[in-house]
Amino acid sequence: MEKQAIELVLFDLDGTLLTLNFNAEKTRAELHDFYLSEIGIEEYFWPVLQKISEVARLIESKKGPEAAKKATEKALLILVENEREALAGASLLPYANEAIFAFKEKGTLTGVFSRTTRSVVLEAIEKFGLGPFDIILAREDTDETKPSPEPVESALSNLNIESGHCLVVGDHPYDVISGRKAGVFTAGVLTGLARKKDLLDAGVDYIFNDLRGLVLEFLGVEL
Repeated sequence: MEKQAIELVLFDLDGTLLTLNFNAEKTRAELHDFYLSEIGIEEYFWPVLQKISEVARLIESKKGPEAAKKATEKALLILVENEREALAGASLLPYANEAIFAFKEKGTLTGVFSRTTRSVVLEAIEKFGLGPFDIILAREDTDETKPSPEPVESALSNLNIESGHCLVVGDHPYDVISGRKAGVFTAGVLTGLARKKDLLDAGVDYIFNDLRGLVLEFLGVEL
């Protein structure tokens, strides 16, 4: 891989640039209680977004599209409330701003793609002074989110970048899978919850302990 050919670095947000402190078990419990008490459906919501979609299809088959739409809207409100709580306890990960600046200084475009709702993504970016980014893609900005390739493909299309000139950086296998399906290069950082083996199993091209290693490898710059 010719590292100098990278024209766009697309960063994941939570676990890569910052830690949102999202309480997944609390969210799953609230979703479980809502669907059980209001709809009469008992499910364990893992992964959260995929399970909400699956349950929506089940409700539609039994009660029609309007009932499915209302239930999904309520479920997403529960999810957003928990994401906002996570933002309140968020913290910036080491070298995040420095890494973004290093790529920008070299003339490389940068962006963010996240499974989190757009309002929280924008608030997080502002809170920690991240960027500026050339593109920001949150959950609502594409029909499908990670691990679908759609967010990466959308970034490539909007910025007129060929897949061979893009690098996706993330801490989770979903980031890697999304990038690989879109035909771009992928780099994993061990700053989130996933293990090195998880990223390797997803087919990652590079693995670094943190963003400092990424910048040293691709730019030859020490942070």
